[in-house]
Amino acid sequence: MLEIEGIKIATANSSIKYKNRDDLLLVRLPENSIAAAVFTQSDIVGDCIITARNNLLENGNIRGLIVNAGNANVFNGDAGKKAVANINSKVADLLNATKEEIYSFSTGVIGEILNDKLITDKLPQMVENLSQNENLWNKAAKAILTTDLREKKISKKFQISGQEIKINAIAKGSGMIAPNMATMLSYIFTDINIDQKILQQIFTEINEISFNSITVDSDSSTSDAAMIISTKKANNPKITDINDPNLEIFKKNLTQIMIYLAKEIVFDGEGAEKLITINVKNAKSPDSAKKIAFSIANSPLVKTAIAGEDPNWGRILMAIGKAKEKIDPTKISIKIGNNKIVTNGAKDDNYNEGKTHNYLKNKEISIEIDLNHGKFSRIIWSCDFTETYIKINKDYRS
Repeated sequence: MLEIEGIKIATANSSIKYKNRDDLLLVRLPENSIAAAVFTQSDIVGDCIITARNNLLENGNIRGLIVNAGNANVFNGDAGKKAVANINSKVADLLNATKEEIYSFSTGVIGEILNDKLITDKLPQMVENLSQNENLWNKAAKAILTTDLREKKISKKFQISGQEIKINAIAKGSGMIAPNMATMLSYIFTDINIDQKILQQIFTEINEISFNSITVDSDSSTSDAAMIISTKKANNPKITDINDPNLEIFKKNLTQIMIYLAKEIVFDGEGAEKLITINVKNAKSPDSAKKIAFSIANSPLVKTAIAGEDPNWGRILMAIGKAKEKIDPTKISIKIGNNKIVTNGAKDDNYNEGKTHNYLKNKEISIEIDLNHGKFSRIIWSCDFTETYIKINKDYRS
């Protein structure tokens, strides 16, 4: 990971749930840093999400980020509200910032009271330990995990107008993963000099084709957020126009980072052994392509067939049909990898079940649906369902 000027990090163990690992992340940002974010669209959300939404509406300025793992602090009434207020106020005091410049996030078990004192008691020491050591990014990526099997992180550097731009990004997510934000937490840090409203616009756009294009189990969480933070300390000419050609360079690199993290979340899905790429082509509308792709991606029967390496392509047809989109079945073609399964609404004359079965032994599987009904496409990433998913979730609170 890269060292980005002005960003300091500390992690600690609060023992909210995890006894033998850090479960708290604190990030201090320099003055004039800005944030853009997208949040879960669930009707039941944590108080930290409500507060973060309100803070973002203020002006998008940010001085501090605090994240805890192990307790989501959701559906806790006044106790939940007070916990967020206490944490944010303490961080604001310690960082000499306003409470509107502090963003806190919680992830973990829903409906259990969060003992915020376990967090606030750790904060003074964490502030003393704040550092720009680039190795701390690895600790940051680990501190936010819950059921994840590995940390998810990536960094890039590139040039705009001859000036170096840096991006560091971390994410967590393994279960309760679905769109409408996408179910996870992700924090992306950069130094690009850019207007906050422009940053928000492009971040929302890229989110749709990255974090909003993944599913593990079709369940949208209560606490999901993706945030990009810029210190604006890079020496590039400030980007204030959505048509600035320099913005395309930044968007290209940011898109690569967000798609990488989105796929990493699916690859690390609870119990997952295979990453599934579903590409619906030539649909009548973008919404139709998305709806059909997610219908396939979220089908337990499709996901279990792939887990069993069974080329039961009838389940794919079932999932297309239940999407309730007006299509012509006689025009549909399907491929699994390079294996033609269906051509023009019927099993392909050269379909080879043995070859398809062998292909499904791979760790990465692609399914292509050509509807031959329009010009719009959508790619969605999913994973298989295994017995391990059930074991993880039946024992989650044990």
